[in-house]
Amino acid sequence: MKALIIAAVPAALLVPAPAIAQFAQVNDPAPGYSSLLGADYATAEREIRAANVSKYDPARSINLGIALAKQGRTADAAKQFNRVLMEQDVEMVVADGQTVMSHDLAHRALDSLDHGVLSR
Repeated sequence: MKALIIAAVPAALLVPAPAIAQFAQVNDPAPGYSSLLGADYATAEREIRAANVSKYDPARSINLGIALAKQGRTADAAKQFNRVLMEQDVEMVVADGQTVMSHDLAHRALDSLDHGVLSR
């Protein structure tokens, strides 16, 4: 069975909320959640990097990529989104309850990055 990831993503990608994600058995907010909601992207980056979450967790990579993009670090953000594409394609449940695949979400993030939607 594919891993289930709890996530919310920005409007440009799917729903009107910042990225929040983690491998989880419960619906606890992911590292960086409050900071992403408050548009404090530098703090979100620190919280995500400091969290005890695998750097291969696709939700972590998407969240970190969004935090980096919002700080103007588009090349670093693209690396995070591309990292998701190198891992297994897993289901992600977003804030509005929709289920999306991690690769689809990463492609949307890259497209948004290319079109400036995830810029500062």
